[in-house]
Amino acid sequence: MESDWIKKFSGILGPMPPRVLRGIGDDVACLVSPATDNLLWTTDSQREGVHFRWDWMTPREVGSRLLVVNLSDVYVKGGTPVSALVALGIPKNFPEERIFSFYEGLADACRRFDCPVVGGDISRATGGFDAVLSLLARSPAGRFPGRDGLLPGDMLYLLGRPGLAKAGYSALLSGLSDHQAMAESVSAFCRPRTYPWFSELVNAEDQVVATMDTSDGLGQAIFAMADQSGVSVRLDPPENWLDHLQRPSSLLGQDPFGMAWDGGEDYDILFAVRPGVGGDAISRIQEQIRGEPEKLIPLGEVVVRHAGDQTPSVTMTGKNRRQVRLERTGFDHTR
Repeated sequence: MESDWIKKFSGILGPMPPRVLRGIGDDVACLVSPATDNLLWTTDSQREGVHFRWDWMTPREVGSRLLVVNLSDVYVKGGTPVSALVALGIPKNFPEERIFSFYEGLADACRRFDCPVVGGDISRATGGFDAVLSLLARSPAGRFPGRDGLLPGDMLYLLGRPGLAKAGYSALLSGLSDHQAMAESVSAFCRPRTYPWFSELVNAEDQVVATMDTSDGLGQAIFAMADQSGVSVRLDPPENWLDHLQRPSSLLGQDPFGMAWDGGEDYDILFAVRPGVGGDAISRIQEQIRGEPEKLIPLGEVVVRHAGDQTPSVTMTGKNRRQVRLERTGFDHTR
């Protein structure tokens, strides 16, 4: 029965922190409201056949992934998670043990990132398993590094390893996921990383002026920033910026740049730094990732601000230092 499931979910998730006055089991959750902060609100999902397949990932991995992909959006904006709601769509005759294992993975992530699930909804699904999470977070009042914050002269950076999750997805799709050289890529797809420390950096460094994650592809993210800011961007990354894709791309027979640009599911952080504004963001990030596999990649700069209905462009420095115009790509949820 649904009420038995709710009791079981509550036991798996464990006790609520003091900021939750009433959590799972009532008509609504009741939270202590921060008086002086911004409130951030986001939602994301894990849908069977779209984001994952059961022969690719364990239920615990799917549960953890559901929270992590939402936290990614919060951390890049300088947010601290408060609580979450989960809505499940469950097919008929779905194995109960798989549902509880999903919640165990979700609960592990909730404890790791101090983000309690305080309620949600359960309904019957006519297709595959669906899980949708809505996340409430807070950030300092007056601080929000939106996608529309770019100006000419701003420098674009990427934190992460672009295209690695795409390599993992391609390996799972093609049956190469058991190859030793693909283990790191498959892990990047199934167990994406997120960066809680980036939230504190965003709030401490005013020179970080625009941020977003690259969950739908690096190209999609750069064009989204350019469009919303009304600017054009010129990219000139270092030659070795895709070295981490050398072996996976060779095994998969794919172009490393295409894997990184089209990508998707990377959850890397695209951000802009404004020269002339006091701060030490780049040195702090370099110190934070010292010894880690993540890269801090200088991508290029914002070059022109457009007026009216002019279309922003993104170009990249290619062979012989010629500028190549790049196309809009990435995952489109409407197609």
